[in-house]
Amino acid sequence: MATDLHAPDHWYLVRFTKQGAARFLSQHDVRRAWERVTRRAGLPLAYSRGFSPKPRLSFGPPLPVGAEGRREYMTMALRDPLDSAEVEERLAAAAIPGMAVVAVATVPGRRVRTTWATYEITVNPSPPDLAARVERLLEQEIVEIARARDPEGVTRDIRPGVGTLQSVNGRLVARLRIAQDQIVTSRDLALALEIEPATTIRTDIELVPVG
Repeated sequence: MATDLHAPDHWYLVRFTKQGAARFLSQHDVRRAWERVTRRAGLPLAYSRGFSPKPRLSFGPPLPVGAEGRREYMTMALRDPLDSAEVEERLAAAAIPGMAVVAVATVPGRRVRTTWATYEITVNPSPPDLAARVERLLEQEIVEIARARDPEGVTRDIRPGVGTLQSVNGRLVARLRIAQDQIVTSRDLALALEIEPATTIRTDIELVPVG
């Protein structure tokens, strides 16, 4: 049966983990892994057009290599509508270790917009004044950092992108902005606090639909 190229695609939001050995995968490797998983799952994937069609998958902001994610996401297009529970079951059966399926839901279109992300950051050894450093940062109206990849002399203010920040027993719990107008990473926060993270876990990504 011929495929109707003008038929609308059906989009799904897939939440998944990035743990264990999978946390060392680059964003490119993550995409390749999910392309294989979606094919093994036998889903009616929608493909891009052109000389080298690929499954229509779109991923959230990348994690630093070695960091864990508990609710990463991708959006996925299917040619035919399926119940979300069936999509979740098929993907879960085909998923690779460390990238388990957490939830699947339908979305009105491909685009969702990230707003904030929450992180748990452990510091080892933890400086004795970590709580004081956190308090000083939150009291400041401007917190400027100089990223290593930025031109010399260029700084950026990350304070508007730090929503909440707590120090709990040598562990930081932070809500950081990851919207188009500003992205504050866990590395930025570590730079501002002058610490070296031992482990970083992104526990959630907040999303809003677009269009």
